[in-house]
Amino acid sequence: MKKIAICFSVLLAAFRHDTVGSDGQQPAFSEREIQIGVEYAMPGMGKAFGEMGVPAVKPLAEPIAWGKMQPKKDAPIDFRRLDDLVREFHDAGFTEIVVGLRSLSSWATPRPTKTQVPEPAFMPLYEEWIRAIVERYDGDGKEDMPGLKRPVRIFEIGTEFSTYDPEPVADYLKMLAVAYKVAHKASATVVIGHSAFLLTNAFNDHPGPGEYEAAFAKMDKRIAHHHLAEIRAVLDRPDLFDVANVHALEDPVMIEDIVGWLRWEMKQRRYDKPIIISDTMPSSFIAWGPATKATGPPHSLGLLMPPATEADRPRLAAFFTKLVDGDKATTEWAHAFSGADMIKKVCIAAEQRVALINTSFMEDLWLLKQRFVQAGAGLSAWAGMAEVTLHVREDSRTVTGLRSCFYAVKQLQQHSKGYTAVERVRVADKSVRLYRFTRGHETVWVAWLETTKLLLPGDPIPSTTLSLQTRAAGLIVEKMIDRDGQKQPERETIAVKNGVAPIKLTPTPVFVSQTK
Repeated sequence: MKKIAICFSVLLAAFRHDTVGSDGQQPAFSEREIQIGVEYAMPGMGKAFGEMGVPAVKPLAEPIAWGKMQPKKDAPIDFRRLDDLVREFHDAGFTEIVVGLRSLSSWATPRPTKTQVPEPAFMPLYEEWIRAIVERYDGDGKEDMPGLKRPVRIFEIGTEFSTYDPEPVADYLKMLAVAYKVAHKASATVVIGHSAFLLTNAFNDHPGPGEYEAAFAKMDKRIAHHHLAEIRAVLDRPDLFDVANVHALEDPVMIEDIVGWLRWEMKQRRYDKPIIISDTMPSSFIAWGPATKATGPPHSLGLLMPPATEADRPRLAAFFTKLVDGDKATTEWAHAFSGADMIKKVCIAAEQRVALINTSFMEDLWLLKQRFVQAGAGLSAWAGMAEVTLHVREDSRTVTGLRSCFYAVKQLQQHSKGYTAVERVRVADKSVRLYRFTRGHETVWVAWLETTKLLLPGDPIPSTTLSLQTRAAGLIVEKMIDRDGQKQPERETIAVKNGVAPIKLTPTPVFVSQTK
């Protein structure tokens, strides 16, 4: 969604198993908890985002695409940009760097709208590019980047199985096979992900086995550049990837559907691999077309994303017009919504045993906020966690402020870091989402009220009261940070009577812990 708009049409629990590389050795990619990351990193952002405390980060792929690192076929590979990113974010404390390797090149892939697979004559040079990158950052002491602090292990071959990787699946698989083989030859611990599947809107109606074909067939062609048969062709080749890779650009609850479908597909093929969500964005309400207008031919309007409906178009047009106009209150509301959406995505993904999830974004998609785009990427353009100053000549950033969505994800990381178990606690009210994270003798709950109705600024906020059963003498309820400029959360102590504590819930998540 965000990427198509940019073009303008504009690791819970441990992995239950490790994946095995082509050399028979097991990559060191078996974590005890979901790894939370942030995206898309640019130079100058490491120190500020290191304060968040999350372990993973994903750089923006375009500046380190093959054609950027090797602008001519006879030019040496220029590692300076990637070296600087690796050094900066390792220095800031990040332990996992997820690197998307785009094969885009003006000389090796001269038809980028049709394919990013190198022409056969240039495939040996592509192979060497992959080998050199994996070798440089694997930390084995051979050809390593000077001063490398820790290995870089996770690489995507391609960045999204959409118009970003537009080639026929047979061609993509040839490139993936080359990259996988050379990467594992270079490093015993490398983790290769295939180009991430874009599944937005396929799971609107929560299909199950026997319904997947029909659900994918209904996807709008603006999204479904690769159809289900092509996605399944990738899944037919588990020998070419170590982790199954998807994007989550829709309502958080659909992560359950996506993971369920993906595990079903793998089960049909008699394998089971870890799953990563390498890109996310907050539910955008509307995208792949103008959001600031409510009338016109269907092809001239943006696609609605649940929970938005056709009846919501006029309200959405007014909302996005305010965002485009820079209305302060509306913009701050968008930041808080983004933080809440990311917390929900991470909790659901953790319970679903997803291994890694990147939360979005480190900065706004500034181009997509411009008036002429008509909010064509929906809310995602305003989802940045930081205020930044752009240094165009250096293609770098200075972080000048951190928003509520930054502190919301930081809250979640602080409460869940090091957990040994996570589960969804089912309660009588099915609209209540309650997740219990356990760390030794400590328990933290994350809870919110799920609503199927679109809520916009000024709408009445639905609420309910959860009767939380606990043996604790008292509970501390900590509200998610939801105001720009706020760094410390609001807390309230709740008394427990007869083993039950009343917790007021709204769509904004709260963290509940035991009193000391």
